[in-house]
Amino acid sequence: MKVLIEYKKDQNCMNIKPMDFQLDKLRGITSYLKVIKGQIISPNLVSISLDEIDVNTLYTKIRRIFEEEFSCEIESNIGAKKVFDDAEDEANRFKIFSKKAKEIRNNEMNEDDFSDFCSVLSDTDFKRNLKVYQLLAAYHIAFSQNACNFSVPGSGKTSTVLAAYEYLKKQEGKNQIEKLVVFGPLSSFIAWKMEYEACFGVEPNSIEIRGGVKKQLLKENLMASKSECELLIISYGSVQGNYDIILHFLKHNNCMVVLDEAHRIKRVSDDAQSNYVLSLSPYAKSRVVLTGTPAANSYVDLYNLYKFIWPFNNVIGYSVPQLAAMSSNADDRRVEDLIDRISSFFIRVKKSDLNLPDPIFRKPEIVDMSPIQRSIYQSIEDMIVHRWEQSRLPESIRRAASIRLRQAASNPGLLLKSLEEENIDYEGDDNMSSQNENDIEIDKEIVSRIVQYKSLEVPNKFVVALNIAKELISKGEKLIIWCEFIGTCDDLSLYFENNGIDNRILYGKCPQDEREVIIREFLNKEKACFNVIIANPHAVGESISLHTTCHNAIYLEQGFNAGVYMQSKDRIHRVGLTDDITTTYYFIQSGDTVDSVVYNRIMEKEQRMLNLIESEEIPLLANNIDYEEDSADDIKAIIKDYYERRKRYI
Repeated sequence: MKVLIEYKKDQNCMNIKPMDFQLDKLRGITSYLKVIKGQIISPNLVSISLDEIDVNTLYTKIRRIFEEEFSCEIESNIGAKKVFDDAEDEANRFKIFSKKAKEIRNNEMNEDDFSDFCSVLSDTDFKRNLKVYQLLAAYHIAFSQNACNFSVPGSGKTSTVLAAYEYLKKQEGKNQIEKLVVFGPLSSFIAWKMEYEACFGVEPNSIEIRGGVKKQLLKENLMASKSECELLIISYGSVQGNYDIILHFLKHNNCMVVLDEAHRIKRVSDDAQSNYVLSLSPYAKSRVVLTGTPAANSYVDLYNLYKFIWPFNNVIGYSVPQLAAMSSNADDRRVEDLIDRISSFFIRVKKSDLNLPDPIFRKPEIVDMSPIQRSIYQSIEDMIVHRWEQSRLPESIRRAASIRLRQAASNPGLLLKSLEEENIDYEGDDNMSSQNENDIEIDKEIVSRIVQYKSLEVPNKFVVALNIAKELISKGEKLIIWCEFIGTCDDLSLYFENNGIDNRILYGKCPQDEREVIIREFLNKEKACFNVIIANPHAVGESISLHTTCHNAIYLEQGFNAGVYMQSKDRIHRVGLTDDITTTYYFIQSGDTVDSVVYNRIMEKEQRMLNLIESEEIPLLANNIDYEEDSADDIKAIIKDYYERRKRYI
């Protein structure tokens, strides 16, 4: 259907006469009309095809550009008028709907409606006692059916979603939900299944779509006329290869679709993973986004999240280039409008809102290195610092050298491996690509010591960690030990086994089925045969919850990424802790090494991140310039510490 729309300039606007106004003279009008599939017929007449563009979007664009900005009058034929009237009615309904969603979000909702929600929920099989803020968030999801939860890790977002899901299952008609579909990282799979069990008292009838699961089996279970699966959990990396199965399931079931750790689909250009997930959004009955880092680097990170929850309504109101420009200018007035536009459909609980008992942070235990490790470390440190000073190195080489320095301070046996073997991956994401320049140029005698290191001694850090573990285990307690390098996970695990401490390893190469067995056994208060988990924070630092049985964490190694560190801490410091439980963090450092620099930098970055997170509605963590790994400031801090230590010994 074609529609002719005539624009007449308001005579009272800017004192310009109607005959002076020509549509084709408006700056940028040609590009704009191309976007809305329009073309100029005469100086004040345009033709637009309503068959080629979403009418609601078209209506919004025309109102904003021509009526509001240029004060134009719209005249259209009868067919187009009905289409535009319907679009206007829908826009007005959405405004009212958004206003009510914002009232709920601001805890200003109708008390009777909220009481009805709580009453319905209490009459279901839902067994979890939710905190007040969790109930509010659940009600917000249940009402809007399309919402984001940007609450901090450890605030109980999974329970909140399950409560809203249970409520919507009990509804009748168009709002009723039948199935729950969750997209997430592998580490989130067990969290959803165990939380379902805790909330409903039974295991879910669930199916997983991930690597290793046969596609034919998925087809038989998910493309049947009536699938028995209630909880479908899908890894982000498996969407593309199983797209047809997922699409069929969404089309034939009323599904609530949840994006867990949704920052994984934030990339807006040429990203297959994001595009495939977004293309499934229109087939969901209800949509929920969960992430504790909604805009880590730029407001652009919000674009896909809102495109997912409202695929047919331009809630965010700004283009990607505009969002990028707003992110680079802290004083941009549009930021306030952006937050106002999106606020109806997100809830955010801060760490301070959780009222958790304060954890104990033990003063770092400084460990003397043996003469062999000291000689290895000193040689590598001298070489690396001098290399940094003498030339402008590519970021990749600079980062590789920083990693080598941290390995020498912790476990020199790692220096035999290429960084490709020690890749600090994030469950499939390329956190650090392997480099050809990873070899370190050092004296042959030092190389010989590195080659023989494992047969000569055990790092003193391992000895201290073992003593702490033995003391805690003697008191009936459990602990998790965080290691930055997967080689250290392996070496420490073997050392503990040889000294009578049974343990399990959790890192990226741990098979999913085995990972779940380990976590379930560790959380079993009565039958666990081991009390120690050794883990890599880049692989399992998010999603899993260990706080019900584990209240101690040892940081044997640390990297410069404050976000990863904060995520790892939250594994044992979460909603559900009672006031009589004490959470304790231990830090082990090799004396007079880069370890103290890493620790101090992490604490500085964390404090700046907390200040942003607690003070901003949508915290832009990029304002904390070097919050990630091995920044230029991190390298400067290493060099400064190196020379300060040298002065002490001269």
